[in-house]
Amino acid sequence: MSIMKPVSANSRILLSCTVAAVLAACSSAPRDEKSTLTRPDSDRIAAVQAIRAANAGENSALQVNPLRDPAVEGFVAQAAHAEKLGQFDDAFVAMSKARKLAPEAPDLLQSEAEIEFLRGNTEQAEKLAYESFKKGPQVGTLCVQNWQTIVEARKIFNDPDYRAVAEGKREQCKVKRPVRL
Repeated sequence: MSIMKPVSANSRILLSCTVAAVLAACSSAPRDEKSTLTRPDSDRIAAVQAIRAANAGENSALQVNPLRDPAVEGFVAQAAHAEKLGQFDDAFVAMSKARKLAPEAPDLLQSEAEIEFLRGNTEQAEKLAYESFKKGPQVGTLCVQNWQTIVEARKIFNDPDYRAVAEGKREQCKVKRPVRL
């Protein structure tokens, strides 16, 4: 028969605190997945500026300028205006309306990707840019923007390996004009 010694109140408090501290150390706060995949607004704006500037001075042999319904152009203009005002959700709504009228247009997919990037939806932006690449000419200025979007997304995802692949693909988009005599 064992005799248990009574535990003092101070010992109980100390034991409770120790157990609570051990349990607290073992648990972790829930991780907000979205916060790790977004940047502050100023960084997202700078990234979209880099996407749009990626083909600056590009003297590609291929330029694709689609003819389209004036209603689509109206929604594209609304999206651009809303973006200039910093109203990225309104820009998204207008671009979505344009995409409903021309769902396969690769330039609209890329524009929507840029708006999604501005809204902080980096994963969706990357998916749209790649979809634009697949549906687009796969060379020229739109192609450069597609891959620069993926480069910027990979910066956020901290994925230097695929970022390097995307940078290489971006360079492959640049098709120089043949030299004519």
